[in-house]
Amino acid sequence: MTKRRLIVYISSLLYALGSFLFSYSQGEFSVREIVEKNIQAAGGKEKLAQVKNYSFKSGLTTYYFSFDGQMKMVTGKDPVITEVIIVDQDKVKRNCFKNITEFSGLQKHTFQVLAELRSGLFTLMKFEGRLRVQGLKRFGPEKHYQLSTSIGDLQVDFYIDEEEFTLRRLVLRGFEPESGRYEVNHDFGPFQDIDGVRIPSSWFRSQVGTRGSTYEISEVKMNETLEKGFFSNIDVNVGEVTASEGFLKGNIVDFRTMRNNLFITTNWTKECIERAGFKTDDRLLLFLEGVEVELVFYASSSELPPRSSFPQGAKIMFLDERQGESHIIYFYATDFSQIVEKLEPLLPIQVKRK
Repeated sequence: MTKRRLIVYISSLLYALGSFLFSYSQGEFSVREIVEKNIQAAGGKEKLAQVKNYSFKSGLTTYYFSFDGQMKMVTGKDPVITEVIIVDQDKVKRNCFKNITEFSGLQKHTFQVLAELRSGLFTLMKFEGRLRVQGLKRFGPEKHYQLSTSIGDLQVDFYIDEEEFTLRRLVLRGFEPESGRYEVNHDFGPFQDIDGVRIPSSWFRSQVGTRGSTYEISEVKMNETLEKGFFSNIDVNVGEVTASEGFLKGNIVDFRTMRNNLFITTNWTKECIERAGFKTDDRLLLFLEGVEVELVFYASSSELPPRSSFPQGAKIMFLDERQGESHIIYFYATDFSQIVEKLEPLLPIQVKRK
């Protein structure tokens, strides 16, 4: 090694060591001290212990939590429930349109971390015995204590505000051979006071390689009277489906109008379409409360022609994978007043091949 390279190497080593010592000297609190301050910032151990369960809404999903670490997510517009996810220490199960599946790997562990965090009212109380302090990390003008743990192959990093000791960021990282690199960030908005307990007013979720979304927290309720077995009940309410070759009968789960367009969401999933044998470009007859309408069927949104090519008055049915797992009936630039006045959740609906 030349003298010049040796000097550069030693300088780099000293710089790295200095940065480490600076970070370490600033992160002088122990795990226990940081967790205690974090709990105090949320209202204090005594106040948090009074919350046996609580819930909040974000969009169409209501999140329920028990103090012992269970989480239940219920999605839909009353009386319709299209999806339920239940999380405990052993399993993460999902019922979407009566199709029950069980999560595994990084996705399972992500839900379990979120259940522990949220059931602890967004504090580190459920993680204390598994955390390591990584020192102070600077994010622009702010400094956050980084505390780390892992669950299975999932690396978990919490970032706690240096001054307020509230949770500012959660980072979940891992790798799976099938899907590759996995990294999801949760950045938490300003904290709000709910009956002496402070929780975030929102969070921003972003995943590497995708656009992020903001989730607003509203309608917070504490210590509700929940039915026995609530956190194990995974039932949904989407009506019933009858399927045979060339025929489908089911229910409306949602509808909305936008300008002169109408969108009707059905309870028909891919499996229902397969049983009916519908293929792209099939002509279908829709029957709804005495009204008969002809539709063009598309197996997925990727097979749809450009919207600019739709003639005025077009009526189609398709699966929009970006929006959900059921099929949508779409009335484009047409008079649908005769139909919309009849619509309501769980209204019977049927189609048959023309």
